[in-house]
Amino acid sequence: MKRVIQAVLIVAFILAAGFFIFFLARMRRESLEASLPVAERIVDVGSSPAPAGEEGAAKTTSQRAKITAEWGETFLDAVDMNLDEDEDLEQVVIVKPSSENGLISVVVADVQPATGTYVRVWKGETLATKPTAVLVQPRDLVGDGSIDLLCFGIDAANRQTLTVFRRAGAGAYRTVFKASGLSISIEEPAPAASASATIAVYEEAPGGASPLDQRKIVYAWSRLSRRFERSADYLIPGENVEKRFVGSVVTGNAKDFETYLKGLWVRESAAPDPQPPTYLYFDPEGRKISIDSAREQQQWDWGQSTAAFAGIYAPIVNGTVPEMIRVLGIDLVGVDKVRITATTQQVVKFAVKEDWNGVYRRYAGEGTSPGGAFPSVSGPGAMALPIEGAPGAALSLGAGGFDGFYADGAGSSLELSGGDFALKVPGGASKGRYTLFRDGDRAVLDLELVDDRSIPSGRLSYLVSVRPGKGGKIGTLILSPARILEGGAEPLYKPEIRLTRFAD
Repeated sequence: MKRVIQAVLIVAFILAAGFFIFFLARMRRESLEASLPVAERIVDVGSSPAPAGEEGAAKTTSQRAKITAEWGETFLDAVDMNLDEDEDLEQVVIVKPSSENGLISVVVADVQPATGTYVRVWKGETLATKPTAVLVQPRDLVGDGSIDLLCFGIDAANRQTLTVFRRAGAGAYRTVFKASGLSISIEEPAPAASASATIAVYEEAPGGASPLDQRKIVYAWSRLSRRFERSADYLIPGENVEKRFVGSVVTGNAKDFETYLKGLWVRESAAPDPQPPTYLYFDPEGRKISIDSAREQQQWDWGQSTAAFAGIYAPIVNGTVPEMIRVLGIDLVGVDKVRITATTQQVVKFAVKEDWNGVYRRYAGEGTSPGGAFPSVSGPGAMALPIEGAPGAALSLGAGGFDGFYADGAGSSLELSGGDFALKVPGGASKGRYTLFRDGDRAVLDLELVDDRSIPSGRLSYLVSVRPGKGGKIGTLILSPARILEGGAEPLYKPEIRLTRFAD
């Protein structure tokens, strides 16, 4: 009997030791997994396992937090940067707490020279609540050599936020600025000036002549309060556009505004300081945004957009540097005109110069001809349409000469009148506004589609050629599907549409 009891105790001891080791290993594994921020976690659902080389590469690029999470914390991201004068890098961890207000915090972890390990030295709360668009920057805003920690984000009201923390000694920080607005930007002082940078916050300006009016509030560093205080207030008038147009574009649904952005846009430059053009191409279906300028040609992955007061906030990431995300604030400021402000996550102490910021207008087919874009035929002037099968020959039309009713007798028709169009094809119909312009020696028809609520719902572009009819008018209209890029209209090599013009 004693031997049986002894055997049972031995087995029980072995099982208890096994369970202890199992749960200890599990706790250590969960702690290790918790140190990997959400932004770097990879969720594989039903896909085949990656090769060993790819898996190893993924592990080397993942940025783990160098501290453990406290109860209720979820690490969203971790960024290594130098916030002080020593040679060791600090780590800024973006934290989503389980508190009721849902405000995102940042934690600074610093290395201890004696042990070589990282410890949590400070934690501060921001105004941001959206976990997909939180950016941090180390910047010397005051110009005294002290590095401030800037935290950009988006709050529960879909407004951009900025919280600025300034070093207060011994690894701690204090809040010197906290605000939210339609958009927020840092304005650097002139190179020769010794003044500090200023912070510009844009707010709504209701009751003005335009629904797009905004108010710019400037905050400057106060040496008395040692904070950024309100110093100036300016009215930024928007274009005097109809509220109906604004309401059709800015609906509160980010996808509607993305559809409006589809296509090519070019940045405007001030007349006294002309700059090489910068082009942006928005592809909402492919979730890509391309930038093309004299300095860079890049393609960015387009994340989930958030609706804003007059546009959207769009997080983007470059596949070559996936840890350096940007957030584009895109606001409607006029008819086919938007203002773009880029906020960059960075680890360096100086401002990153890029070609994003500015006011962009929809590209209207400016060619290499000295006159630029030809006028729309719905306005004054003449328009030359290439004649099919006759290189160099063109049919010249006066104002209104392009308007009319065209059909192919098989269910497709196109009606043009005073800048409006109605297109019918087998299986569907669309309507909206059209523009006819010249791109070099080619004519381009651009159709802006709207739905039954007058909300933009897409764009169609065609290369146009004709076969003359009686009286110097169009006999047959040939439309070849195309897309508008920086270099001009590019054919898509899809079946063309041939429509015969019918008399009024």
